[in-house]
Amino acid sequence: MEDIVSSYSFKRLPCITINKAKLKYNLQTLNEILEAKGMNAHFSTQAIAAYEPIIKIMHEAGIQNFADSNLDNLIKVKPYAKSTLLNRIPMISEARKVVQTVDISLNSELKVIFALSDAAVVENKKHGVILSVELGDLAEGILPEDLIDTIHQILNLRGIDFKGIRFNLNTFAGVKTTLDKLQLFADLAKQIEQRFDLSCEFVSGGNSGAINLFDNEEFPAEINHLILSQAWLLGFDTSNQFRIADLHQDIFSLYAEIIENKRKESFPQGEIGYNYQLENREFEDIGNIRRIILALGAQDVDLNLIKPKEKGIDFIGSTLDYSIYNISEYNREVNVGDLIEFIPNYVSLNRLFNAKRITKVIM
Repeated sequence: MEDIVSSYSFKRLPCITINKAKLKYNLQTLNEILEAKGMNAHFSTQAIAAYEPIIKIMHEAGIQNFADSNLDNLIKVKPYAKSTLLNRIPMISEARKVVQTVDISLNSELKVIFALSDAAVVENKKHGVILSVELGDLAEGILPEDLIDTIHQILNLRGIDFKGIRFNLNTFAGVKTTLDKLQLFADLAKQIEQRFDLSCEFVSGGNSGAINLFDNEEFPAEINHLILSQAWLLGFDTSNQFRIADLHQDIFSLYAEIIENKRKESFPQGEIGYNYQLENREFEDIGNIRRIILALGAQDVDLNLIKPKEKGIDFIGSTLDYSIYNISEYNREVNVGDLIEFIPNYVSLNRLFNAKRITKVIM
């Protein structure tokens, strides 16, 4: 913590630090794991808002294929990319921008695909389409029984290059990636290839939740592609939160400065109404407590999604500008100006990298 204080001016706080060596190790190790399995992948950059210093590290580590849900992010990664993928369903209203910006997009609606084809014809190019398939998570995706008819309608579109199919779990409902789901998906890919006498360039078996299943002999050989985010960023699979190989799980740290350090009552004094979030909160009266206030607020990140690195720092609540913690059980003294370190999760990374007030520091 002292190194952070001595190296970076307080005026640059709060900040999130990125360990370059650990990040590069995760990226290179994942590339080796994928190559050994004969798999390809697009690496998603939406959690880091396509932060260019990290994109450069990814490029140095040999990453060539990038995915994102934000078209502006994909514009930023274009100079470093061999292939770009919009990993969400496009809007009809942005069809031309999608065709102009990215090589491939995920799709589940024929009307959108028709619009992409028309835009691609105008641009004198072909746009790659991967069809998203619904396999139980109830997010985006074509129902399996509608897949053949959908492909039949798009194969002859002048502006569309049919690239393959994808399914994605662990997103909305949290359905796990399992060998049964992977095999079901692989069977769909075989049906498509046989029916239309083609070879799918992408049989994309989901996300980071599939990697820990690679060593199982029942892993379907037909699956040849993943879209990865939490694996390279946080080192674990999304299905079970298990560590992947020996990947680092502590690449990112968030630091916030203590701006008040006092003993106060735990229960408010006066009639309680609504706070700034229109909450009518309940408080437990546990007497006089040690409290700190940090210069990190709800405008910066969802404070329920970041975890203090040390025990005994318990979240009480926040305003847009501040967060308040009970440190009565914390085992050391702190002072105004000291820093508290947090471990961000995947969703909080996205908020932090999109927050202009948060300084980003490559270590």
